[in-house]
Amino acid sequence: MRKLSCIIIAFLFFSMTFQVHAQWNEAGILIGGANYVGDLSPNGMAPEEYNLAFGIFGRYNLNKYVSFKGHFNKAKISGDDANNSYVDGLRQRNLSFRSNILEVGIVNEFNLTPYDPRDEKSAVPYIFAGVSLFYYNPQAEFKGGWFDLRPLGTEGQGNLMNMEPYSTIGFSVPFGMGFKWNLSHLVNIGAEFGMRMAVTDYLDDVSGRYPDVDQLSMQDPLAGTLSFRSPEFMVEEMENPIGTFRGDPSTNDWYFIGGITMSVNLTDKYGMEWDPQFKSFSKDVREPWIKKKSKEEKNRNKLKRKAKKIEILEPMDH
Repeated sequence: MRKLSCIIIAFLFFSMTFQVHAQWNEAGILIGGANYVGDLSPNGMAPEEYNLAFGIFGRYNLNKYVSFKGHFNKAKISGDDANNSYVDGLRQRNLSFRSNILEVGIVNEFNLTPYDPRDEKSAVPYIFAGVSLFYYNPQAEFKGGWFDLRPLGTEGQGNLMNMEPYSTIGFSVPFGMGFKWNLSHLVNIGAEFGMRMAVTDYLDDVSGRYPDVDQLSMQDPLAGTLSFRSPEFMVEEMENPIGTFRGDPSTNDWYFIGGITMSVNLTDKYGMEWDPQFKSFSKDVREPWIKKKSKEEKNRNKLKRKAKKIEILEPMDH
């Protein structure tokens, strides 16, 4: 984690060394999907667990190579031991979860080739890295209902094992790559895929060892049931799994957001006056142009009225 933070800081410093010129802003949306890798999906993203994601963003283009983007994303992640194999025993564990992710963050984008809205239909690859805060709340389904897992202390959080409950506010490091295409001087579309290294192992409510499930069940039957769900899957009676591994505490969880983006280049006072192509959006150019057009329109109307008077008077002369 420390090494990755140093890389991101170096990336930001490197981006700032480029000459500053031709700044402009963008506003846009993202529509796509999300997935996760963690204790319930340790071997990679499960194809069955792709969910919808969407977001909004604002991008400040410092120059043709460097941009800063602030974003807000809403995504859903989920995982299920039903997707795992029997060989490693994960299928028999029989745990599952879902959670909404609300993420706000800022990333630094670096274009691998120069990007300029003056260029027509130019495709630009870019890489990005940054920081974000996110809210999550893992839930599990039981008998047709969905229950919040954090308050239940499924791994003994609280009085049972003298452990503090995990926070539902997390910190993550987003990084990834994308492409964007300049359709016109106003509109851009793109495709982006981003990985998020979460600084928590509880996105799925699974991390360490089983608590004393018998004691947990005495305190809260629902907590005991959702902590140890193997008896729902296995036919034979099972012993209290106290102290055995429920998850892998040595690695944190990851989530992923990717999709299609569309943005609009903001003009006029937002910073496009540097280019003659956009002078029509500038107030000091637009107002004289409107006055000139209005004057020409008045002259045309005056000539039309004069022509009508001549047409009316001509019969009287005969």
